[in-house]
Amino acid sequence: MKIFWAVLSVIVVTGGIAAWVMFHDTQNNQVGQFQFAEIARGDLENIISSTGTLSAVGTVNVGAQVSGILETVQVDFNDNVRKGQVLAILERNLFEASVRDAEAGVTKAGAQLEQAKAEYARNNQLFEKGFLSEMEFLVVKTNVETAKASLESAAASLNRAKTNLEYTVIRSPIDGTVIERSVDPGQTIASSLQTPKLFIIAQDLARMQIEVFVDESDIGQIRTEQPVRFTVQAYPDETFTGVVRQVRLMPETVQNVVNYTVVVDAPNNTRKLLPGMTATVDFIINERHDVLLVPNTALQFKPDRNMQTLFGSRIREKMQQGDREQRTGSNTETGFESRAGDYSRLFYMESDGVPNVAIIRPGITNGMMTEIADIIRGPSMSAGFQVITGFSADRRPGFHAMPLGGPPPGGPGLRRAGF
Repeated sequence: MKIFWAVLSVIVVTGGIAAWVMFHDTQNNQVGQFQFAEIARGDLENIISSTGTLSAVGTVNVGAQVSGILETVQVDFNDNVRKGQVLAILERNLFEASVRDAEAGVTKAGAQLEQAKAEYARNNQLFEKGFLSEMEFLVVKTNVETAKASLESAAASLNRAKTNLEYTVIRSPIDGTVIERSVDPGQTIASSLQTPKLFIIAQDLARMQIEVFVDESDIGQIRTEQPVRFTVQAYPDETFTGVVRQVRLMPETVQNVVNYTVVVDAPNNTRKLLPGMTATVDFIINERHDVLLVPNTALQFKPDRNMQTLFGSRIREKMQQGDREQRTGSNTETGFESRAGDYSRLFYMESDGVPNVAIIRPGITNGMMTEIADIIRGPSMSAGFQVITGFSADRRPGFHAMPLGGPPPGGPGLRRAGF
């Protein structure tokens, strides 16, 4: 009899150990069928990226209003200039001669006017005494008016000659920095058809601007006073900041894509930014600090037919047990039908090794991570909480995605999965 109970004890202990091993092996196999990622806590930004070109704010093209040969050029690249400072001088000989000729014309016209006035005074007495007809006296009066007009014309010619002489000295119209010089001494300037560009002066290199092309699909998210972050190739490890000043309404089509120019103001107190640099610009649309973040792959995970059947069975059991939290009178309790576009699903593993679903309201996203704005239904989540992102490569054969019309709930496929 003692031998019987000893043998029976050994069988019971052995069976218990085998059951324990099989149970944990089933749980491990279920867990091993999924890929997981952890929820993190941190900062998140939603940005739009584009490229643009840096330029100085308030640049002025300085040209010449008269034609001639450049005698001297008195400034060079990067020179700081003041308003009214001499930049270059044209040869003045011809212009000085034109002034002297105009002065002679004024003297001649003045003498002719004096002569006409004297003739008028002499003939006026004869006209009053009746020795001249009205027609004869009209000629005398006309000569006086003509002489006056000639004098005014000569004076205007003199003024024009003096102005042209002054234009031979090219001066800076603003305070600023010479960023381009297009001429050298001895070069002939022809201003008859188009004003030539001699210099470009930047008003203030401590303030720069970036003209950025933004395509029509993103322009609706750009607004004035929006913060901007950008980098340039000259300083790849340094980040600069700016703010949107203007969204220009003039569209431009580049390779069949409609683009709008966005002007960004960028401070340049360090003078590291130079005109013409290419800037990679990030427009900060939204930003969050110290929030829960979930990988987008977890939000995109789609359960297979077996998992859907499992969820339906578990929820029906809870409903039968009186769990009112799962009861909304709709098929959405399974978590597989979208409840409006503002909600998303996250799948996770319960402590008993069975997957479950949580409903969250997502916030902003940067394309890789999404903010968890609120947990509508599910467990409390914190940094480190694991969510399912996909099926592992070595998933068990019974846990495959079944087509519609597969085994009914509780069928062979579900049992093979360990559920």
